[in-house]
Order: sequence, then C-alpha cells, then structure tokens
Amino acid sequence: MNDIQILRQNPGKVLESLKSGEIERMELSVEQITDEFMIYGLRGGLIDELSNSFPDPREECEITIKEILSASIAGHFQDMYAISQSPYALHSPILLAELGLNVKVLCEGEGISRRGTQENIPFTGDVIRKMLYGIDDPFALIQWYNSFVGNAYLRQARYEPCIHILDCTELEVVLENENYEGSGIVSHKREINGVEVKERTRGYKLGSLRTLLDDGGVITAIAFGAIQVHDLKLCKKLVMTTPHLKPGDMLIEDRGFLDGKTVSRLKKKRGVDTILPLRSDMQAYNDAIVSAYHHEDIPWEGHPSRENQEIKKIEYVDYLWDECSVPLIGCVVRELKEGRDGSNGREDYKYWVFVTTRLTLTGRRMIQTYELRPEIEEDHRQWKEGLWDMTKFTSTSLVQVIYHVICVLLAYNLCQVYSNTRSGQKFAQTTLRRLRRQQIRNHDVSMVVYAGNSYAVFHVKFLIWLLLDQPKNIQKRLKPHFMAGFT
Repeated sequence: MNDIQILRQNPGKVLESLKSGEIERMELSVEQITDEFMIYGLRGGLIDELSNSFPDPREECEITIKEILSASIAGHFQDMYAISQSPYALHSPILLAELGLNVKVLCEGEGISRRGTQENIPFTGDVIRKMLYGIDDPFALIQWYNSFVGNAYLRQARYEPCIHILDCTELEVVLENENYEGSGIVSHKREINGVEVKERTRGYKLGSLRTLLDDGGVITAIAFGAIQVHDLKLCKKLVMTTPHLKPGDMLIEDRGFLDGKTVSRLKKKRGVDTILPLRSDMQAYNDAIVSAYHHEDIPWEGHPSRENQEIKKIEYVDYLWDECSVPLIGCVVRELKEGRDGSNGREDYKYWVFVTTRLTLTGRRMIQTYELRPEIEEDHRQWKEGLWDMTKFTSTSLVQVIYHVICVLLAYNLCQVYSNTRSGQKFAQTTLRRLRRQQIRNHDVSMVVYAGNSYAVFHVKFLIWLLLDQPKNIQKRLKPHFMAGFT
C-alpha cells in the first residue's frame, strides 16, 4: 500500500464529529491491555532498539522487522503464541497508528505488502517463517538476546541493578516426536503413590539470568540447549561473559551450579559475589554444622521469615571446601525434626547450609538475600503454565523454537518493566491473565471511534450517554455505527 493515511489520536476533534454525526465508524477496543504495554515500548524507543539490532537476514523487505517483532510480542499478550497467529495481534487501530499504519491494512485484500492478504491481517505468518529460515545459525538469536536485549530493557527501565538470579528450567515436548531439532532426552525419578518410577522426558533446557528491579525482574541473558545438559555446563560461559554481572554485584544460585572453581573465578576475575546452598553429601556441609555447634558462645537466632527455624553464622567456610580458593562465610539453618524436642542435641534437627563470598553479610542478611530466589521459580511456572505458553511449540524447527522462547521473554520483560512505572503499577501485584478476565467481568469496555484522519477511545457508557443526549437526527446517523461496532 502506497497511499497509507496515518491516524492520529485526537479526542476533541472526534467528539465534535460525534456530536454532528459525522464519523467513519466505531469498533470495540478489545485489546486495551495489549495496547498499553506495546505503546509504552514503542514510544519509549524499546521496540526500535530491539529492531535495529535484530539479525534480520533479509536484504530487502516490505514487512519491517519492527512490524514483525511488534506482532510477535503483542501476540503473547493475547494468547496468540503460534507464528501463524502473530499477525492477528496487530488488529488494534491504536497500535497500528503507533506503527505508522492505517487501519485499512486490516481490510481483506489490503495488508502492508504490495500483494496484500486474503484475510483481515496486515501480513501473514509466512513472512516470519521465511525470515527465520534465512538465519543460518539458530543460536544467532541467543547471541542477539545476550548482546542487546537485556541492555535495551534496562535502559527502558532506567535501572542499574546489582542483584541477579541464575536458574534453569526444562521445556518439555512430546517424547515420541524425534523431529524436535536439537532436543534431548533425560530420565527422572518421580514418586507416584509412594512408588519410585523412572520417567523419560524429551525437550530443551533454558538457562536464564534474572536481573532484579524494584519489583520483579528482567531476564537479561539466556543459555539454551538440550534437556540433558547439566545446568552448570549450560550456563558457565554465560556467567563468565555476560556484561550484566558487574564488580560488586550479587549472584544467587541453587545447588545445580555448585562449583567451587566457578565461584572462585567469579570473585577473582569479575568481582562478583555469589550466594548458594551446599549439598548434604559435601564434606563442607557436615563441617559447617560441626563448626556451628563448636562455637557455643554464639547463640542461635530466629530465622528472619520462618518461626520454626533457627540460624547461626559461621566463618572460614573456604577452609572446609577444597575446590573454593576465595574466602567464604556461611549460615547454618536448623529445624526440629517431627516429633523431636531437641533434647538429643544436633541429632534432633535437620539442616541447610548457605555460603557466600560477600564477607560483610550477617547470617540474617544472607538468608534474606537467598530467599529472593523463589521469584524465578514463579517466573518458570508462569512461562510454562500461565499466560505465556512457552512450551506450546508449533514447529519442530530449532530456529522457530528459539524464536518462540525469546518472544515469550520479550513480552514478559516488557510486562515487568512497565509494571515498575507509575502508569503500570496496577499490573505489579497480579497476573496479566487475571486482569484481562477482571476487565471482562466488570464489563470495562471501550470503543474506538474514527473521524477522518483522527481516532479516539471512549468508554462505552459515555458513548451511550452521548448518543441518548443527541437530537433524533444525530441519533439516526450514529445508531448504525454504534450497532456495527459490536458485530
């Protein structure tokens, strides 16, 4: 389309047109939440920054990477996770206007390209697929993410973080489908009705670095591989090279990353502190418990968040862990076993031991810092079970699998960053899906009204009042538009 007319938001002009009955049309504004997030990203320059750095293999294109990424991100706010569905996410006239497109691109036979489309969408999903198949190495998308995406979102948030969480999650696919490119198989032992059963799972593993904001966090770097790859092996290069870990930062890890050499290198070469738990089969774990009871002059103190647990800080844990060559302090946590009263001494308790390279932390502060880690576990649950549908792959092609995972993270990050703004605070303490359901239950419906080259969004209750307040001849003109807006 060469004759695209840009629509501008102009409530005053549209209101005057309404009162005179001279409007083009009305329609339901059904994706107000999506619009709110996407417009924030577009007006803040975030989508431009992502688009300008994206490894687009095409030398010439009618559909820009900005339009493709906007559709892919918007689609994940609307449960449109398949590549074929993404273009349908660009159906909001408000969002199209922000992209510099006329609503006419939604008309059948129109679209953005010269050939147009046969449906009411700006372009087809084939455009995205063809673009992706032009990328020689699927892991170029991972490299793009780690080089540009985290920085773009942190700039949008205007935030300089200092605490990060490293974790991995498994992305399962159909076990019998061997066509999932780059997938692997792993065996797990699970207990079902008291019986231990060995299960095989096919899929991928995603490693993620979650950089904490005031509320929530942004996934600033990722690693991706087959499901059987060990967490430490998958993410070791990431933690040693990512620019998001700076001197003085704190990295929170779980037992899957327990490696004294990596902890030492992070501290010596990068100036990054680590906090993580020890395994119960480690000599350092047992020696730490012995050390806690040896210092009887230091009393146990209450756990900062759990009434039935006590903690005690211990020094010089590095002497107990041969692999680690940097100073460590630790904190032993104990809890009475069921049916015990403590009269038999330390045998009556079960224990957890945490260590850190930040020697200034108190035991209490050490535990409070580590307790930030469950946030990323909640992220994983929402990515896979909630709105984001990360494990709903619609292709077995590795490049499409990785692109889908990345688009989930782009949408998730946008949600997190916007939720830390004054305008987006209402999203901070609830899920996006819950807000959308609440909007439907409350009948919080608005309509978009078009008049010439202008548009405006009005609450439907206001429009009903306005319609009833107009003379009969104006009502007659507006009524067909009003009724058509609900069909």
